[in-house]
Amino acid sequence: MTDLAQLLTFVLAGMALGWIALFSFVFSPVSYATFDGWRAERIVKSVMQRGHGLLGVISFFSAITALIAGAVAGAVVALIACVFAFLCRFALAPREDKPLKGRRVLKSARIVASGLTAFIMPVLIAAIVLTAMGI
Repeated sequence: MTDLAQLLTFVLAGMALGWIALFSFVFSPVSYATFDGWRAERIVKSVMQRGHGLLGVISFFSAITALIAGAVAGAVVALIACVFAFLCRFALAPREDKPLKGRRVLKSARIVASGLTAFIMPVLIAAIVLTAMGI
């Protein structure tokens, strides 16, 4: 049972790593390079609002399976990745705030948000390593 849970942790964390890599290094940069700023902002915003919630759920289940596998530290680190994903979803994702005194929100905020998403990758890699070591 613990071996199966450990493998499932690897699969779930790998799925989360794949999503982060796809979003941060492919989807977001290509959107800004291909579309005009307004369309790219809308597309990235939509993907962040939907995809980062799913990323958080996958990271949460990765933490649960790591806990079942007996890797408490791996579960805690995967749970931290889950929290980071939800922070990206709710705090970093572009919102519908009104600009201050007629100033328009720059697309750099969304580029920073997608870049900060990439910083979840080392946390998930640490969760995989800790789970593999059984810690």
